[in-house]
Amino acid sequence: MASGAHARYTPAMPTLRFAIAAGPSLGLGHLRRMQVLAAAARAADLSVALHVGDAAGPRPADLIADAAWPPDLPGPVPAASWDALPAADALIVDGAIFDAAQCRRWRRRTGCLVVIDDTGAAPRPADLLVNPGLAGGAVDYAAHPVTAVLRGPAHALVDARFFAVPAVAAESGRVVVAFGASDDGRVGGPVAEALLAAGLPAVDLVTSPLWPVNETVAGLVAAGAGRLVHHHGAEMAALLADAWLYCGAAGVTVGEALAAGRAVVAAALVADQAPNIAVLKAAGLAAFAAVDPAAMAAAAVAERAWRRPRPALAPRPGGPARVIAGILARLAQDC
Repeated sequence: MASGAHARYTPAMPTLRFAIAAGPSLGLGHLRRMQVLAAAARAADLSVALHVGDAAGPRPADLIADAAWPPDLPGPVPAASWDALPAADALIVDGAIFDAAQCRRWRRRTGCLVVIDDTGAAPRPADLLVNPGLAGGAVDYAAHPVTAVLRGPAHALVDARFFAVPAVAAESGRVVVAFGASDDGRVGGPVAEALLAAGLPAVDLVTSPLWPVNETVAGLVAAGAGRLVHHHGAEMAALLADAWLYCGAAGVTVGEALAAGRAVVAAALVADQAPNIAVLKAAGLAAFAAVDPAAMAAAAVAERAWRRPRPALAPRPGGPARVIAGILARLAQDC
């Protein structure tokens, strides 16, 4: 690739700019993992700027006011449109809303364009493509217009806190039910109810901080008679510290649960979680193509009787730092 196609890299203090798809209809998974990557960039003495929004463009901070924002990261930066993002040494893009045409426009005026991808379903031009997902190693990027690829468990974008949580016995631990920041309880509630009906003694139901809680949740909590605790948003590392099982969506959180050494029962909520379902099934784990409360509860009971070792596809510590090193390596080669 000709270096003249890009803005020049300035090595003194590289600036990494992030374009992140997040919000009530998109969830917060992309935001969570980009916050982890931005923290790794800051630890490497790099400057970061995070732009967060949906297809309409970068939104002000109040769009995600209820989402946890790390105190050591600068807050989200507004912009007139996605095309109006200021130039940067590297632009890191996470979200399916950013299509190939958008990436081509960004690439013409960015030192290095880094695309975070989960499925390989929609080829986009990039100087560096990163697939941090559980299924990253199974995706064929040979025909994609990218210069370099990083993927697999070694490049998982998981906060170090998940690797540090202690072991919990299934007999005394809790089950965390979470279906992402687009669920107000209509998805997770029936799953939590099925788990209680199957005899699981303690369940934490997490609903989206971006949506009002569905009216059915209060009734489920009351019927649970102390066995069901509802969280309107949650700090997942802390919640998993008291849990032996994660039962929920097959997105970012299932990787975090595996990193924490927790058993998992996962289901796909959206199409881009299907690759994770495939590799989880191949590893012998309980994974479902769609949410099925009764089947997921039965799988949870089975997991309680037989605890599996951590699978090889589980994220490994140090992934964010490895991705930052990969970005700096591309910048050093002028992408």
